[in-house]
Amino acid sequence: MMKEILKIGFIIFFVVVYASCTTQTAENQYEELVKSELASGKRNDSIFFGIYLGMTGKDFFTRCWEMNKEGLFTDGKSNTAVLCKLNTQLKYPASMHFYPELVDNKITKMPVTFQYDGWAPWNKHMFADSLITDVLQLCKKWYRNGNPFIKMTVPGKNTVYVKLDGNRRITISKKSDMEVSVDYTDMLKEKTTK
Repeated sequence: MMKEILKIGFIIFFVVVYASCTTQTAENQYEELVKSELASGKRNDSIFFGIYLGMTGKDFFTRCWEMNKEGLFTDGKSNTAVLCKLNTQLKYPASMHFYPELVDNKITKMPVTFQYDGWAPWNKHMFADSLITDVLQLCKKWYRNGNPFIKMTVPGKNTVYVKLDGNRRITISKKSDMEVSVDYTDMLKEKTTK
């Protein structure tokens, strides 16, 4: 009887040790994905609404002007960003503000913020904790192909969702109680500018 208990204990110990050695953390999965995606040579430059990584500043402004004439884009926060109203894409009407970072006059990064239009300190259901879930679902619709989003915990940012496809990285995180950030980055350009 004692031998059987020891044998079962040894098997359980072996399984636990083996599982802990083979379980891949989200951070390890992310690092491996970065290496494989950058080595693949694939380019995924699409961001949204016809805007893409590598687009020139002039082409970006032309595209925004076209979307403005259609009534889809307007001036955003203090005229320093582009505003796109999302009236039906999320659970509640929301605003999407964005403006690219340019290197050599080409888009290398697109920081975006989302916020529910009805946000107020007393509207807890419209806080970023709920918004991040809705933005993640929207991004899953917009970027169906390729790798799935990886859920990671980053010190100082809490939960971050990351999607890597070729050179394009999309990160979704809570910016404040009111806003969710979505950053689009050309990792090839990020690597050369650091």
